[in-house]
Amino acid sequence: MLSCKETVHILSSGQELSFRQKLELRAHLFMCKHCSSYFKQLKAIAAQLRQNFREVTKTNPEHVRDLEDKIIKSAKKSGNSGQ
Repeated sequence: MLSCKETVHILSSGQELSFRQKLELRAHLFMCKHCSSYFKQLKAIAAQLRQNFREVTKTNPEHVRDLEDKIIKSAKKSGNSGQ
């Protein structure tokens, strides 16, 4: 079973998971209220950021998706540089 530390790393990295890893992650989230809460908060923050970003830019959706992808890639790079 995954530890909380491993779960947080997986959730924050956005990495692709194998079928087995997905099952382990779901099992951990089902049993651990703290990680489950963290996951819900991550999803809520991401959704709010997307909504705010779209409202601020008011450009075409394709351009917004490209900018979102660049921001996500940049965040992943900066998050991995400390490891």
